[in-house]
Amino acid sequence: MGLAKALVRLPNGQSLLTNAVRILHEGGITDIVVVIGAVEAHVRKALESAQQKYPRIFDGVNLTIVSNPRYGEGMGTSVQAGLEAAAALEPAPDAVVVQLADTPDISPDAIERIAKVAAPEALAVATYDGQIGHPMLLGREHWAAISKSATGDKGARGYLMSRDDVQTVVCDGLGAPTDLDTPEQLEALGDRASVATDIVRAEVTGDDISVSMLELLVRDRRAGAVATFSGIVRDHDHGRMVQRLKYMAHPSADETIKQIAAEVAEASGARAIAVQHRVGELGIGDIALGCAVASDHRAEAFEACSLLVERVKSELPVWKQQVFDDGTDEWVNAP
Repeated sequence: MGLAKALVRLPNGQSLLTNAVRILHEGGITDIVVVIGAVEAHVRKALESAQQKYPRIFDGVNLTIVSNPRYGEGMGTSVQAGLEAAAALEPAPDAVVVQLADTPDISPDAIERIAKVAAPEALAVATYDGQIGHPMLLGREHWAAISKSATGDKGARGYLMSRDDVQTVVCDGLGAPTDLDTPEQLEALGDRASVATDIVRAEVTGDDISVSMLELLVRDRRAGAVATFSGIVRDHDHGRMVQRLKYMAHPSADETIKQIAAEVAEASGARAIAVQHRVGELGIGDIALGCAVASDHRAEAFEACSLLVERVKSELPVWKQQVFDDGTDEWVNAP
């Protein structure tokens, strides 16, 4: 790659190392051991800068940085250093999840899925379309034997291959375990970074809205997360009991909701978006606004769905008439 892989910048501006921490943290891991080898001083400085630049990634993380001066002997020495540091944590964890810095396409959802089988006696590997890949989970009872067997670039794989009690955790659709080894692969990753979002539905409708149907419409095997929102008519507003609602829309509303969806798609990198807003008479419990967003990772899906909801509610030219139990009514957002 021409420089230490930990410092290689992804298209989103994050280094491979910062991205690896993000994947683990978003996958539910808060105690993270980082093993550093080549150009350690530069990597440490870059990691310090990343903690200031991306506080959301590191907030709540108990970060342990470990030096591995023997990194030139192969990945096995880094596994040894990492397991030794994990054993020194108080309290010692039941298991560790191994995430390589140069597998940036692994989803936090894959981390979360494999972490669920954690136990002192557990051994587990993720599989993608039947092929073994990362992350791996190593139970504490195996650390000594793994450290002894980890030589060269085998890491823990040799030990795992010698066992018949390794669990396989299916992670199809939760990213990809492909190593990033060449400048050409990095360039290709940049080409993929601009995701063409499929806007499967963006409309104002007089029909009932099914958020479950919107979720099905946006599902994509490349997406590890689908976030949805249901804006439901409630039976009260500011201390008054609501009987029913009526929504009216400006003729431009349908075009506006399409434009909002397109702009959110461009900003978010989501795989697919679906959004609908009701007009006409709605009863208590009916859905007035439905949204579904599919993204590779859950944080992206949540963020894009939230942005979509906020923009529709603030920009869509629709007006709401509330009819109260006492027979009075009021218009909301009416010009």
